[in-house]
Amino acid sequence: MVKKFMASLTLLFTLTACGGTNVEEATTSETEPEEAKEEAEAPEELFEMKQITSWFPQVESAGQYYAQMEGFYEEAGIDMTTEPGGPQVSSISIVSSGSAQIGMAQADQVLYAINEGIPLVAIFANFQKTPQGIMFHKDQPIDSFEDLGDGYEIYTAAGAGYWEFLVSQFDIDQSQNRVYTGDSSAFVSNAKAASQMYVTSEPFYLAQEGIETGHLLIADSGYSPYGDVLFTTKDFIEEHPEIVQAYVDAVKKGWEAFKADPEKVYDYITELNPEKTAEQMAYATEQMEELAFGGDAAIHGVGYMTEERWSTLISQLYELGLLDSEIPAEDVFTTDFLN
Repeated sequence: MVKKFMASLTLLFTLTACGGTNVEEATTSETEPEEAKEEAEAPEELFEMKQITSWFPQVESAGQYYAQMEGFYEEAGIDMTTEPGGPQVSSISIVSSGSAQIGMAQADQVLYAINEGIPLVAIFANFQKTPQGIMFHKDQPIDSFEDLGDGYEIYTAAGAGYWEFLVSQFDIDQSQNRVYTGDSSAFVSNAKAASQMYVTSEPFYLAQEGIETGHLLIADSGYSPYGDVLFTTKDFIEEHPEIVQAYVDAVKKGWEAFKADPEKVYDYITELNPEKTAEQMAYATEQMEELAFGGDAAIHGVGYMTEERWSTLISQLYELGLLDSEIPAEDVFTTDFLN
């Protein structure tokens, strides 16, 4: 036993004198080298999340899809599932029920939900200027919203806040309203019809059918909600602020990558939605430039929102009788994750 101890002591002095290792290193390497290595290389567990977009996969949601395609969510520590919206999908209902963490809707739709007691908070605005507008046949003598009062049948989604605003501000009557169902056939067959649309979408598809259109953007009427707002619940923000920050960072990175190289995401979106073509997405991208990256976003970055814009919208909806009270703007949005 003494011989073994002396041999070990001699070896220890020899290693120390040579500078090959120290006592602590020798002990660690002999007792737990593999265990320490496995612990150091163990991957961080990703936070599982789900987001619901406002429509079927399209380039108008490029920030989210670019982030998915390039792995920006994973880099931020998120295992993201992205599910499309559509005419029968309510992202507000899905998020408020806890079945998803992030939803997308128009700013006024978020306010309607908050008015009903659903504790949502807007965290990012995809569009500074909403792509929503009213289209009409190009040969019609329409230069302003006032001209729509001349006997046109106007198709809008049920409960659209902008419709109530147009009626209150221009020579347009409630009797002119028709329910928009997503089918353009009624518009196509009636020269005196006007219809809601996204400037990035319907005019392109109708032009492919040989139908030329003109349009008026809702934002130019004086009613200008943020478009395709990303929201979550107050509870989720309070419980996981670091995840909300990681999500916003990933989406913002997605939008910035899209601005630098938009065509890169086209094939990815087509895989998700074969109806989308590179030609249509190129058209939409051109229309989106000012809507997403102009205004305050040109100074503060994509996604930015201001208290003034939210307060103005809240006051307009309250005056129209669409909100029960003037909700404090600071209760409906936050820029904490944008700075």
